[in-house]
Amino acid sequence: MGHWSEDLADETAKLIGGTPDRRVLRDKLAQVGREVDVLSGRSFHPPRRSTAVMEPNGLPFLDIPDLQVGSMESVAGVWEIPDPVNGQIATVLQVLPLDDPVPNAMPTADALWIAGQLAAQASQAGRLSADYVLHWLGTSVDHEQRIDLFRRIMDPAVRFYVPILGASVNGWWIQIARRLIWVTSEAEDDGQLVELLLNETMAGGEIPPLAAVEAILIAARMTRQPADWAFTARIWPEQVQRPIDRPWSRLAKAIHGHGIPTITLDPVSTPYEIACQVVLKGYWHGYISGDEPALANAVAMAYPRQVDRIQRETRAPDVTSAAATLLEQLIHPGFDPAQGAEATRRYVRRKASIAVMQYRKSEAPDRYPWTQVGISERRYYKLLPLFAQKVNGRYDYDYDDVVTRMKAHLDGVDKARAVRAAALEVLRSHGFGEEAARKWLQRHPPEEAVNAWPRGR
Repeated sequence: MGHWSEDLADETAKLIGGTPDRRVLRDKLAQVGREVDVLSGRSFHPPRRSTAVMEPNGLPFLDIPDLQVGSMESVAGVWEIPDPVNGQIATVLQVLPLDDPVPNAMPTADALWIAGQLAAQASQAGRLSADYVLHWLGTSVDHEQRIDLFRRIMDPAVRFYVPILGASVNGWWIQIARRLIWVTSEAEDDGQLVELLLNETMAGGEIPPLAAVEAILIAARMTRQPADWAFTARIWPEQVQRPIDRPWSRLAKAIHGHGIPTITLDPVSTPYEIACQVVLKGYWHGYISGDEPALANAVAMAYPRQVDRIQRETRAPDVTSAAATLLEQLIHPGFDPAQGAEATRRYVRRKASIAVMQYRKSEAPDRYPWTQVGISERRYYKLLPLFAQKVNGRYDYDYDDVVTRMKAHLDGVDKARAVRAAALEVLRSHGFGEEAARKWLQRHPPEEAVNAWPRGR
């Protein structure tokens, strides 16, 4: 069976109308489908059976793409963990039993906050880079075993994981790992990004297609055996390059509704910013609820300048209230992960400015021209080009003059609308039908309606 996007060709052709070239249409849909796969971290293949050989290298949890819950054959010591948001699929397998499940664990939002800080520490230590993967291979696998390892990785069914981080924190297991693959035409394309590990200098000739997929963060609760709750996130470093010439607003709902959370980081990102990103992604993807206290606390610690500005401008009683105000602006995801970590910071700064501006508008509405005219801000700026011109990209005009002229314009519009309504009423009273009266007004001034009669009357 083909890619899911091919099934949309007929439906798309009906929406477009006419007789579009089906080949071009399928190529474009395949391109869009591939982009959705990469942004979501899933392939959305039709249901099919496949065999996987796991080599966890000591990790208790492994990521697995698009596993249908209940479809896995019973294997001793392996358990599927249903996704907390979409219980029909599993993105995590438990491959080692818990020695002693803990009676209690810290709240989920707090665990994601800790997981984000651990990811930041791993990034600062360089453990998310290709060099670290090569270093691990060099120290963990000797030369003779390495040749056998490469042969195993060439098999698309083998899933070989390189452990990067593993820690037990207050009832949770938090880990980061990267999977090795041999990039060929037979390699499974599950929507994840890959990074080649070897170059001409290292290989001494032809470059072996040995690669590592993006780093995967897993946070699993250890209160039961097997575990019953796990969070998965992808980690994109600064080197990730993806096309961004597409409207993110069209994709955001689908990605956050069905995709795996993506965390973006760069050398400028602080540990608190990365941790806040993990918490927000968990909230946007439905893993935690909006009433978690850790949400506002994460925003306050990650973006203290923006929160301080909101507290100062809005006279909020404390930092928590100011952070909650900023969090209200972050209800919906507004940035594309392909744009990198800077987009996250830029998005938060913009939302902080909007929160301050909305407070100012509510406190002193008379200072704004649209309230003086009696219309919405949106309508005001739609009408503004009729009364002012842009200079160097900005409107330069006298507020009082524009308010006076706009009021007169709107009064004239209201008067014309009232005259037209009266003319329609007169025409209907003379025997015109609704459509006939409207067509008559399209061809004649409203003032002539008093002497207008249908033909034959």
